[in-house]
Amino acid sequence: MKLQAPGKASKWFVYQKIVIVFILLLLPLISMNIWLNYKGMSVTKESLLNSATAGASFYSKQLDKEMYFIRNLQLQLLNDKDLQKLSFRGSMLEDYEEVELIDQVRDRLATLMVSSEYIVSAGVYVKDIEKTISTTTGVTNTPNKEMERISSMMSVMPKPSFYRSGDRIFLIETENNGGIWSYIEISRSKLLGALSEIAKLYPESEVLLGSKEGGAILTTASRAESSEVLSHILDNPSQEQSVSGTGQLDGADYFIIQNEVSALHLSLVMYVNQNEITRPLSQFITWFYTLFILAVTVMVLYSFSVNLMIHRPLSKLVKAFHMIETDNLNIMIESRSKDEFHYVFNGFNRMAHKLKHSIEENYEQKIALQHSQLKQLQSQINPHFLYNSFFNIYMMCKVGDSDGAAELSQKLGSYYQYITRSGSDEVPFYTEYKHALDYCEIQGIRFSNRITYEHREISDIPPFITVPRLIIQPIVENAFEHAFEDGMEEGKLYISSDYRDGQLRVTVEDNGKLLTNDMLQRLQDKLAMDSKHIEKTGLVNVNNRLQLKYGPGSGLFISRSAYGGLKADLIMIIDGIEEGYHHV
Repeated sequence: MKLQAPGKASKWFVYQKIVIVFILLLLPLISMNIWLNYKGMSVTKESLLNSATAGASFYSKQLDKEMYFIRNLQLQLLNDKDLQKLSFRGSMLEDYEEVELIDQVRDRLATLMVSSEYIVSAGVYVKDIEKTISTTTGVTNTPNKEMERISSMMSVMPKPSFYRSGDRIFLIETENNGGIWSYIEISRSKLLGALSEIAKLYPESEVLLGSKEGGAILTTASRAESSEVLSHILDNPSQEQSVSGTGQLDGADYFIIQNEVSALHLSLVMYVNQNEITRPLSQFITWFYTLFILAVTVMVLYSFSVNLMIHRPLSKLVKAFHMIETDNLNIMIESRSKDEFHYVFNGFNRMAHKLKHSIEENYEQKIALQHSQLKQLQSQINPHFLYNSFFNIYMMCKVGDSDGAAELSQKLGSYYQYITRSGSDEVPFYTEYKHALDYCEIQGIRFSNRITYEHREISDIPPFITVPRLIIQPIVENAFEHAFEDGMEEGKLYISSDYRDGQLRVTVEDNGKLLTNDMLQRLQDKLAMDSKHIEKTGLVNVNNRLQLKYGPGSGLFISRSAYGGLKADLIMIIDGIEEGYHHV
């Protein structure tokens, strides 16, 4: 008699218990995956939003600084002694005196116009002599078309940040109770270009410049959309310089950043489709669903395997025992597999044929549990340069050098963009070389015109040669920190590179006066010491990295420079380089 596997059971079998235990063991791993993905998405999203906010804030400050500069020049023009003399003594001046003063004012206007790319034209109206002096129309008597345009705009109350006449934008100031009018036309295309540059930070982002009273003065989007965004921002005023929030436009969620352009009393507003900001997070979602589907697949395959290998044979055996209990001793269990159950079934069959023998059951089960390991990548960012840069910014801010601090912050952003652009430990040599030159530019801001550098362009080095990241910059940094720390004037740094016979050499020299022979000897001894006994920072770090990467004969070698300071030679022995092959 042949047995078939029973149908759906009404109680918990070993099969169900094994599957449930397996699921319970798998649930913590799934929960950990969900939690890690959630935390990763949160951290990444916050970082992206902070980056967008910082970018918009930087551009708004640049625009604010430029407009403040233009307004300051305009106020200086109003107080110009020649212009004041024309205003107070115009009717009493001799003709030649008037002509001389007008020429001097015209020169001042010409200088003002070329001082900023945002200025299209500039002019003044002197009431006492009834003349306008302009960079476009020259000297003309009033009334004239240009004066009529300016006069019509002056009637706007309250006084706006920008005066608008059609598509033209003006800054207008008066002095001496209206005796002098100064007007500067601002380039609408340049302003719009600046807004477009900000909008390029993210796809599907728009930027506008406006106020509650005047609406959107300039925008990269439609007027209706900009008014809606401006209304949303200004309905929720804040005392903060930079305000971030969210809003909805046409059913889409937007991240909105507001920055004040204090020189114009306007708000620069950037709004970005949140889908664009969160697009990099799709990798987390992909990994989440991939791991989730993989976990479900493993559970299904495991359940099916347990059912096939354990549950079905056990069901046959249980049914056979039930039949024995009914005194059906003619039962025979057929086994097609040659596994543990084959032995059990044969034993059962022998028991059925030998009624006088004791029933002996042998259950042998083998449960294989697979353990998966989560590998985490660790990255190390050397904080040495970051610390120095922030300290420099701090010192600039402390002494009131806000322009220098802003420029250094911009260079620092470009510097760390290079560091974080790729996770690779090696980069093309020309990229590393250029990065070191960028670092020199940053330090040049710090040391003003006191220190300069010279470098030789790369010409004879194959473009496919790659080197470890950040091996040249620490050497340059050492020169700025130690060779010129006494405040010496006319400090010079020389950077060059050479490649021949499989050997790549980078030389950094300075003309510092502080390096003594004893100091040079101690530094040479330190580089020659076993790396286990010294801290791996600065020059030692670079030396160890080169020796580990390229072997004996490579490393950092220092000596006295022909210019009087330190000479540092980075030597990399690169063997086996052929055309078309990248040495790694």
